[in-house]
Amino acid sequence: MFTEDKLTVGVIGVGHWGPNIVRNLANHPRVQLRYVCDIDTEAFKRVSRLVPKECQFVTDASVIFSDVDVDAVAIITHASTHYDLGKQALLSKKHVLCEKPLTLDVVKGEELCQLAEASRLKLMVGLTFLFNNGVIKLRELKSSGSLGRIYYMTSVRTHMGLVRQDVDVYWDLAPHDISIMNFVLGSVPEAVSATGAKVLGGEYYDVVFITLYYPDGTIGQIHVSWVDSNKERVVCIIGSKARVAFDDLNALETVRIFEKGISINEPVEADFGKFRFLLRDGDINSPRIDVTEPLSGLIDAFVCFVLDDKEIVPDGRCALEVTKALVAVRKSLASRGLRQLIK
Repeated sequence: MFTEDKLTVGVIGVGHWGPNIVRNLANHPRVQLRYVCDIDTEAFKRVSRLVPKECQFVTDASVIFSDVDVDAVAIITHASTHYDLGKQALLSKKHVLCEKPLTLDVVKGEELCQLAEASRLKLMVGLTFLFNNGVIKLRELKSSGSLGRIYYMTSVRTHMGLVRQDVDVYWDLAPHDISIMNFVLGSVPEAVSATGAKVLGGEYYDVVFITLYYPDGTIGQIHVSWVDSNKERVVCIIGSKARVAFDDLNALETVRIFEKGISINEPVEADFGKFRFLLRDGDINSPRIDVTEPLSGLIDAFVCFVLDDKEIVPDGRCALEVTKALVAVRKSLASRGLRQLIK
């Protein structure tokens, strides 16, 4: 329960990403970390130095759900377990912070959202890049009109290794890219098409190309891969006035604005009614981006979401839109790339 304006939290899952969640929760001044849970007791060694001495290590999540003093649960487990654990947490009257994606199924995702809303509980998903200052700058530039009309966005998220054994690559990586595009554009796509390959010969797609179609005609193109030796984390926006690139791996110039472009002149009679396309030169600017840890911002937003009832962007409904798009990606891949409406 809330103690001295503190949130009592239990964490379920301390595999690859879990220790980062534990560290940020343990360091937050308004959080009391009560439990860390994992079925693998060896995993506790990864976080033993990060947690306060009163924190308990357990292997059964029901211990957390049954403790009435626990206010919130962070679920950092395989995607296939998110629905069951999230539902148990909400039925136990716990607020939920869940790793992305929310669920692998739209109906189950909707059920979790409705359950949270009916119980007046907070449901948030770890779409960490929405707290990245570079991505926030992209949204500011788009909203200010300085980029002009947005023609399309592209995103590349590739690396070699860390191949998941429970989901396809698009479930693992593309939630970031879809959520970034939705956040920057202030809209959600209405259709999607996708192609991909299983180049490693396994059960799951390890490289996928996704096209998102937004209601205003903007296109989003996403490339995700586990098998590319070039690690890349780049998002670009191409507009009528400028192009902007966000490179998460470039600490010196995280965001670059290119004012070069193409100007379209209206047709005149002498040109026989044809448009004239003129190359436009311009400067390249790199605005200052404050360096902060996005995950720290996400954890703080969750704490304020619960304790202060402060609205956030990546709530359950926001995450559900990402799941809807990813389910449509799955259908498009199954139909050899046919465009699918997002429902």
